[in-house]
Amino acid sequence: MVLLASLGATLTIFVGLSAMIGRGRSRRIDGRLDAYDRAARPGREGALALPFSTRIGWPFLHSAMALVRRLLPASAVASIERQLVLAGDPLSLYAYVAVSFAFLAAAVMVVVAGLSLDITTAGRVGIDGAAGLVAASPSFWLRMRVAARSHALLRALPDAVDLIVTTVEAGLAIDAALADVGHQVQGPLGEELQLAIRETALGRSRRDALQRLADRTPVAELKTFVQSVIQAEETGIPIGQVLRAQAAQVRLRKRQRAEAEAQRAPVKMVVVLVTLVLPSMILLVVGPAVMRMRDMI
Repeated sequence: MVLLASLGATLTIFVGLSAMIGRGRSRRIDGRLDAYDRAARPGREGALALPFSTRIGWPFLHSAMALVRRLLPASAVASIERQLVLAGDPLSLYAYVAVSFAFLAAAVMVVVAGLSLDITTAGRVGIDGAAGLVAASPSFWLRMRVAARSHALLRALPDAVDLIVTTVEAGLAIDAALADVGHQVQGPLGEELQLAIRETALGRSRRDALQRLADRTPVAELKTFVQSVIQAEETGIPIGQVLRAQAAQVRLRKRQRAEAEAQRAPVKMVVVLVTLVLPSMILLVVGPAVMRMRDMI
């Protein structure tokens, strides 16, 4: 019962934090519109007209997160921010830290509940292991998001580079080609290309926009492609030749990865054969003989 109560309390805290974060995102536009109405009210009346989460919850959460950021090492904060950028910014830094502390509190509650129970040493070790997994869940989730996004970028890159080469050779400028391919390609790569084009439209130089695109992605092939385009622009090399060379390199690396995966396939199949197929075959072959011998005895 103590364990269930601890888990229930932790779930309540996590749901409350998630609700506050979700409501905060959905109410940004409404809050801006309501600001015009509150500006005409007296200060106290305008403050009391705000919802409870805005008056109490958000200031407390921001103060707590600011305190946590001051207490955490700068290297840890920079590492978390970098991982969030590589994952596509699924959460803000404050939201991720809040969720991490919620899971950490859940792990502590699980450990405390396990200490209050009369269980064996093996059961206590299992509870401690489960608490460790709960505490590390946000970090595992973030790493999985980074890996999934990297895989999606890597899969979409060869076709996107071929489209860029085709559109440039058809007569489009590199900016127009990137914008066109960004609208055609689905997934993280299309989103990154569209973001780079929007940055150039807002006044950022093409070099800076492409460099920021490379910094937001962990894929080495994409970084190489971006650096080649930047160097071609700076040195005056025809962009078509550079793009064709990069397209050939991207295709070559894709073929090499496919060959490497094909070479690793037999090793992976051995595990399946030893753990699943071989015991079944032994049971089918030896089982009837064992049953006959038992009947004879």
